[in-house]
Amino acid sequence: MLAHRDALRDLSARYLLAKEEEAKRIAHQLHDEAGQITTSIHLALAEISRELPERNRERLRQVSTYVDEIEDRLRRLSHELRPTILDDLGLRPALEFLAEGFSARTGIPIRVEGKTDGRVDSLVETAIYRVVQEALTNIARHASAGGASIRLRHAHDRLRCTIRDDGVGFAANPLRRGVKGVSRGLGLLGVRERLDALGGWVQIRSTPGSGTELSVVVPLSGRP
Repeated sequence: MLAHRDALRDLSARYLLAKEEEAKRIAHQLHDEAGQITTSIHLALAEISRELPERNRERLRQVSTYVDEIEDRLRRLSHELRPTILDDLGLRPALEFLAEGFSARTGIPIRVEGKTDGRVDSLVETAIYRVVQEALTNIARHASAGGASIRLRHAHDRLRCTIRDDGVGFAANPLRRGVKGVSRGLGLLGVRERLDALGGWVQIRSTPGSGTELSVVVPLSGRP
């Protein structure tokens, strides 16, 4: 039975790794091609601008500003799809970048606290990052929160990440993996899939009017 469970976890981990590699390929393609296209647009606008009288150039400068905004949004989308900062610098900087983008879009301030005590397995970093992404999506859609926090804690060969908000909350008992009804309603099936593959678990605490706390714990003993 244990061998069967370990085999399933190994298969799930390989599947998740393949998904992340595909996301990385798409993100890089989006980033590179979008950059090439917007650069071509800027060059074309500059060429047109030289042939126009000064009074008409202001409109082209406005168009160029819009192109800059599109390029910035596509770059952020590319980073969120598969952030190169996660691969290059690790989980804490990637979460700070994610929180910054979330706050810019929603106006909800996010604090990032704690640390991982160095780099950990890439599957663990990716799993935590995706969990935080899903949690922030739920906060934006449902919480009506004025603020939130993300806290990392490394202890006893495990990495814990806790996401709290001060929003409206909901009526629910403490939740662990396997309680399907609430997790499905929160869009956390993908979260459970990732954590199960790594031997981790998720817990949610919330009461109406008192916000929501989502905690995930992932062992750091290595890939299954």
